Amino acid sequence: MNIAVTAPLDRKRWLAALQSGEEALDSLQAQMDLAEQQLLKAADPKAVYRIMNKADIKREGVSIEKHLAECEKVAVMGATLGMGIDDLIRRAQIQDMSMAVILDCGASLLIEEVCDTFQAQIDAQTDGYLTARFSPGYGDYPLEYQPLIIRYIDGPRKIGLNVTSNNLMVPRKSVTALIGISDHPVTGRLATCGECVLREKCTLRKEGKFCGD
Repeated sequence: MNIAVTAPLDRKRWLAALQSGEEALDSLQAQMDLAEQQLLKAADPKAVYRIMNKADIKREGVSIEKHLAECEKVAVMGATLGMGIDDLIRRAQIQDMSMAVILDCGASLLIEEVCDTFQAQIDAQTDGYLTARFSPGYGDYPLEYQPLIIRYIDGPRKIGLNVTSNNLMVPRKSVTALIGISDHPVTGRLATCGECVLREKCTLRKEGKFCGD
């Protein structure tokens, strides 16, 4: 399924991704505007989902089990911006590294917007209440489950979404996730720092922050 994307990208979130304060907007505005034009031109957003019984989905980890605790069914989803974005960032890395960083952060925001739009479509097409998305690599849900999720949704054939032997997705700006479905209102659950496999390396945690903020 093709997903429409529109401008503008949220400049405050973009600056935060660049680890810059709002005072940097004036100096970065022109580059961000140009980056946004290039991203929207290069992007070919596609997404796919499949409703499955929770019992049929292989998974492990305390955090994903708590997230899906009140759900019997799960929407397995995948979304990608396409290879054009990877090519755009790769060219910028050769020509202008600062623009490459701006493009990379902007692309990360763009794929999240695609996922938000697609989840709203799933919600409209599904009977029941949906949790938030929960992706492999988050909390203690192992990244090694990435290939299995992509097989569940037939990602290579349906949206050109593949995975490397190191469990990295190709195209790079892509997302897979499980969304719980319940017959009553649910939100799911964010992983705690104690459950996260990145807790010892997390820069947010060292700063006293939480990714759920």
